[in-house]
Amino acid sequence: MEGQGRYWVYPYEGPVSDIENVKLLLSWKDAYTASSKPQVCLLCTDLSLDLVTIQRYYAVRWNIETGYSYFKELLGFDQYQLLSFTGIQRFWAIQFLTQNILESQRQEWMKKQAELTLGDVVRRIREKHFGQIIVYVYQQALEKKPLFDILKHLKLSA
Repeated sequence: MEGQGRYWVYPYEGPVSDIENVKLLLSWKDAYTASSKPQVCLLCTDLSLDLVTIQRYYAVRWNIETGYSYFKELLGFDQYQLLSFTGIQRFWAIQFLTQNILESQRQEWMKKQAELTLGDVVRRIREKHFGQIIVYVYQQALEKKPLFDILKHLKLSA
């Protein structure tokens, strides 16, 4: 397993719930104690895989799952309506372009900073954008623009 420190992995092979036979990997960082809970629990139904291969597969899978999470939760792609084949094609094109833009920005920012996730990039872009909105509202207030006009321009309602 990746990360700092030493990890202990305890394998179990046998039935779990309604599944007849699985490999289950329980992992603890540093030392195991009777009161400690596993930090990672991996379940694999392919009994031919060894422990290292299972962990490698899950490391790749984890990146895929966190990517989906970013698109759903941070970018709102879970609200996209897929009603036609064209809609599905557009959805994947938008996701692909978004992924590439975020990854490009991540690579740029990582030249000056340590490791960043795509979630970190989304959050930073949002903070920057929110800051720009605050500056805009402040400038409009200094020019004594009516609040209604500012809200209308921002497509917000009071």
